Amino acid sequence: MATAVRAGAWRELLDTGLFGWFVLLCVGVWLHAADSLVMATIVPAVVDDIGGMCYVGWTTSLYQIGAVISGATTALICRSAGVRRVLAAAALIYCAGCVIAAASPNMASLLGGRLVQGVGGGMLISLSYVAIQQSFAEHLWSRLFGIVAVIWGVGSLLGPLIGGVFASLGAWRVAFWCFTLQAGALWALAMILLPIQPPEQPSEHRVGGRFHVLPLLALSVAVLMVAQAGAIGRVAVSVPLSLAGIGLLYMAARLDRRSAQKLLPAHVLDFCHPMGAGLLMVLALSVATTGFWTYGPLLLKIMFGTPPLVSGYILAGEALAWSAATMAVSAASASAEPALIRLGVVLVAAGAASFAVVVPAGSFTGMIACALLQGLGFGLCWPSIVRRTVRFAADRDRILAAAAPGTVQRIGYAVGAAATGIAGNASGLADGVSLTTARTAGFWVFASFIPVLLVGVFGAWRFTGGATRPDLE
Repeated sequence: MATAVRAGAWRELLDTGLFGWFVLLCVGVWLHAADSLVMATIVPAVVDDIGGMCYVGWTTSLYQIGAVISGATTALICRSAGVRRVLAAAALIYCAGCVIAAASPNMASLLGGRLVQGVGGGMLISLSYVAIQQSFAEHLWSRLFGIVAVIWGVGSLLGPLIGGVFASLGAWRVAFWCFTLQAGALWALAMILLPIQPPEQPSEHRVGGRFHVLPLLALSVAVLMVAQAGAIGRVAVSVPLSLAGIGLLYMAARLDRRSAQKLLPAHVLDFCHPMGAGLLMVLALSVATTGFWTYGPLLLKIMFGTPPLVSGYILAGEALAWSAATMAVSAASASAEPALIRLGVVLVAAGAASFAVVVPAGSFTGMIACALLQGLGFGLCWPSIVRRTVRFAADRDRILAAAAPGTVQRIGYAVGAAATGIAGNASGLADGVSLTTARTAGFWVFASFIPVLLVGVFGAWRFTGGATRPDLE
């Protein structure tokens, strides 16, 4: 019976005439997912070539900043420009960022390229969720969101491997040229094969009013402040700057609530509401799990002499666990979602917290086990998080809700990468690398985030404690 239902869902997807459109959306998801982690395994080669050790965290932070800025506005832009034009523009922007990064003579240029890449990549990933919610029947969302999550997992699986291969060959720039070609192909296919705009949901899902730039400006400045805090080696300066940036993030969310055209759903700051609790959970888990893919390959190289390709396989293992778990639960019923979310969050928290024990102990096997736990946990809960968030949203916010978990996740990654940089630099990594420094940093880079993990667990229980669709007004 279940097989027949799944076959029927696939036939209906093909009958919509939008299967090719959905495939191109998945290509955009692949580009963003793979490029998000390809940097993790080429960082040692990049630092050896052009320097910039203290700005390692920025290679992730600036990418996520760009993704946050563009991802938060994608739903609004789609309302005026249309999904097809947004897809083409995102591919071109992403392509330009890859060119800048590939040709970078120094770390400053590379960081600029990463920022531009992030703008394009954030549009691509947010577009996938927005387009699914706008263009497909609601009963297909579960299957399509699951497919997107699997594509994300595949990209995360292969991204570190791609980076590891090119880093081992001493050709880290070629990795960026490869993504340049793929983005160019996506743009060409979108322009040639998709001349007609896909259908959208009825007009009552649209929101009128003037878009206010102030919340977006505050959001951008806030994440930049946190990113700069991560690059400063002095704790007395970096911590206050980071806290100020987080305060400005809160102010940006408050300003957004007053805007006619919102970037995030209305309940984002209401942690007593399931929507707010769920997004708090996503933010906390994203912040707390950046340590391994920001500093993991570097720590592995210092502590064990691990080559970049092997580090890539380890990060890919985490992504493989994510993908396998996602495929296993993609057809789960709504009634199973609370249990899957709670189980997934507990596994993520256990894996992330255990790094604080196994890294200082020098346990290579333990580090692999922790990475697999993180991936397994996220894979179990992420499809349910997206579906449940959309169900909790008021009708006027459903388009925003479809993209909200991804947007908040990217904010968390940007903040987490910067906070990881603070912990790493304060532990001595900015002054030079040694086995002793690596073990010290290996404790603080992970132990510092245990309180944040507890916040994520709290948010998960609040998110899953109510009905599927409460009174939202």
